[in-house]
Amino acid sequence: MALVYLQNSFLESADTYLADNPVWEAASSEEQDQALIDATRILDNNLWVGSAVSSTQPLGWPRTSFSFFDPVLGRYVQTEEDSIPVRLQKATAFLALHFLKYPQVINGYDVTYDEISVGPISIKNTDASSSATKVALIPTEIRTLILPLLQLGTTSTWWRAN
Repeated sequence: MALVYLQNSFLESADTYLADNPVWEAASSEEQDQALIDATRILDNNLWVGSAVSSTQPLGWPRTSFSFFDPVLGRYVQTEEDSIPVRLQKATAFLALHFLKYPQVINGYDVTYDEISVGPISIKNTDASSSATKVALIPTEIRTLILPLLQLGTTSTWWRAN
C-alpha cells in the first residue's frame, strides 16, 4: 500500500525524527512506509480532543484548533487547524520504528515449543521471541507522548467520518 499523507499516515516521512537510527535506515522505503501506515492505523483508534476538520477526512487528524497542556513545556499549547501536533508526529515515527524492530507485534507471533509431553502434561517453550507478552503493541513512551492529545473520560464526541 502506498503511503498517502493524511489519508493513511500522519507523516510523509519519519526521517526528521529517526535520522541516524540504524534500524530505520536499514529498512527499505517500502518497509518504512508500511510501518508508518501501521503506526497511524493503531494510533488513529484513539479518542482525540477537539473535532475533526472535515466530516469526510479518513483519519482522526487534522483537528480544529484547540489547546492542550504540554507537560514537557509546563504550559498550554495552541494547535493550528489543519496541522498535526509534533507530539503525534513523534509518536507516529517512534511507533513505526517499534514495528520495524518488532515485526511480530503487527505480523503476529510464531509460537514454537522445544518440548511437548502428554503424560503428565508438560509444555516447554524457551523461545523468548515467541512470547506474545514480551513486546507491547504501543510502548509506554509513545502513550506518554499522545496522552495530552487524548480525550479522557466517558464523553463521546464525533471525531471523523466512517
